[in-house]
Amino acid sequence: MHADNMNRIVEVSLKRGSVRRDVGIMTVRQALELPDVPSLEYTHPDQNSRPGSRLLTRDQLQAYICS
Repeated sequence: MHADNMNRIVEVSLKRGSVRRDVGIMTVRQALELPDVPSLEYTHPDQNSRPGSRLLTRDQLQAYICS
């Protein structure tokens, strides 16, 4: 696990059907401390500009911190 990756910023959102609601902006560490809810999505820490952001699942975010 890379400590630097844990302090990167992500935006967390909740997806219900085709509607996405913003939860908040937080560090990767804080995002992974949230409950494991399948409908949560996370912006990619290295590509987090909202309009073209790549969304990750919790498993993908956990894999990111190990890379």
